[in-house]
Amino acid sequence: MAPARHARYRRARERRNRRTRRVHRRSAQRAPHRADHSECGSDPPHHPREIHSRTARPSARADHARAVSPAAEDVTELSTGALVWAGFDGEHLPGPILDAIRGGSIGGLLLFAFRGNIRSAEQVRAMLREAQDAAARGGLPPVPVAVDQEGGSVVRVGYRAVFPSAMAIAATGNPRNAERAARAVAEGLLVDGITVNHAPVCDVNVEPRNPVIGTRSFGDDAERVAQFAAAWVRGSEGAGVASTPKHFPGHGDTSLDSHFTRPDVTADRATLERRELLPFRSAFAAGATTVMSAHIRYPALDTAAPATISRPILTDLLRRDLRFDGLSMTDSLDMSGIADISIEDVVVTGVEAGVDAMMVTSGPDRQLAAARWIADRVRPERVREALRRATWFRERFGRIAPDTDFDDEPRRDLAREIAEASITHVGPALPRVDGTMRVIYFEPTQASPVEELSTPAATFEAALRRHLGDRVTFTKNGPLPRGSGLLVVCSTNAWFEPDQATRVKLALSTGGLLCAMRSPYDAALAPNAPALLTYGDVPASLEALAAVLAGKRQAEGRLPIELP
Repeated sequence: MAPARHARYRRARERRNRRTRRVHRRSAQRAPHRADHSECGSDPPHHPREIHSRTARPSARADHARAVSPAAEDVTELSTGALVWAGFDGEHLPGPILDAIRGGSIGGLLLFAFRGNIRSAEQVRAMLREAQDAAARGGLPPVPVAVDQEGGSVVRVGYRAVFPSAMAIAATGNPRNAERAARAVAEGLLVDGITVNHAPVCDVNVEPRNPVIGTRSFGDDAERVAQFAAAWVRGSEGAGVASTPKHFPGHGDTSLDSHFTRPDVTADRATLERRELLPFRSAFAAGATTVMSAHIRYPALDTAAPATISRPILTDLLRRDLRFDGLSMTDSLDMSGIADISIEDVVVTGVEAGVDAMMVTSGPDRQLAAARWIADRVRPERVREALRRATWFRERFGRIAPDTDFDDEPRRDLAREIAEASITHVGPALPRVDGTMRVIYFEPTQASPVEELSTPAATFEAALRRHLGDRVTFTKNGPLPRGSGLLVVCSTNAWFEPDQATRVKLALSTGGLLCAMRSPYDAALAPNAPALLTYGDVPASLEALAAVLAGKRQAEGRLPIELP
């Protein structure tokens, strides 16, 4: 924290600590934070009900709860806005959001590349310093800032080292690589003022047709997923960035995407305990400070409500049975998996059920009204409990980006090392490449909403040409390349795209090599063809694949799933 900002926040904190310790709603009579931004709507009106912040200590039964307890006893004056996290459009924070941060009606920020929030390190740092200045002006601690930086297909900060997917990391066979990757990712986020990473994915991908988890998972074996997820948590938390095991209590056993609809996971309670919950237990034991719930219904746990607003799941299971006392947050409330319920009812019912942080990712009116909904409609004792966790979390993870240079190259080297160890060979023996290589690359016709990286075809072609020069003929989508050299067919989620699957099988009908560039399940489409699996198409994985094709490296990875 810069000296001036630090002193201003310290003085404000000292003033707060001299006041009566209670949670209050601030007056609407505040000047706008910055004149060159649009006016913010008035703060929620004063509500006569007073909510006292002194609460019982959290349970000491869980390891992480003991770490939470000391900080949680000293509750600063945060209002119900501390339970509301907001997203926004553009590379500058809108005036109403800045005013809401200063006034305490927004308690956290969510950044997305597709919304134009993340352009460069300099832009992100400047934007977030403005946010923290707003908090300091209101006498509040810095707000925590979150991204989804899983690696693979889910990357928000593309200017930092980009790591292979979780499934690629699992294919190395070494959980230590998950810990090293998580630490490296966390170090890159911290230097830009981002303190929360919505990772790791703890979902066990037992459904090959799962359209949204897939390679975001460490595999289809619960024990393996648990080992790698716990390692990721240790790496991230050890570096000072909050980890977020997701999507509780599990999104791996569904063929539907909760971005578009509300899936049901119909497994019985015993199966959920043995399979879905094991990675979360391990992540919590490793020290995870947050957890993200799923917009999914689990009839064995709650016959009516999705996990997002389910007290049996978020309180009885998460708090009582699993003894987790960290911050409980929702997935984005923009997703169709929860959008059939009014946003006000989701916010109120969710907090009542056990949520401590509502991800209101869009809609300024909704974002600014959410604090009022919570204050007016949620029981005071539940608000106090949520504020205890939100206060502790903010004191720990609200930070300002340091004014320091950052050398990302060692982390890029680590990403390449992990990618090289992940390339996996399945099927018959790999053919020799003695002459020319004919490559046809099928681009995906659809992408999951979680993806933000551009098409990687040009990156892969360039990597091949660095190794093989003009011995490569590279085409996309069209007819097969002419000639007599080895045919390499590159698929991108053909398992989910029937037209591409048909073209892949036809291309390999007379021989050739399959490279499954995204989903490893593509290899099941041509079981008689040799296949190389990358588990994602980030640059490090594409460069590693090119080296294997050129005969300069061996495919050392281990398949972390069973092919259908």
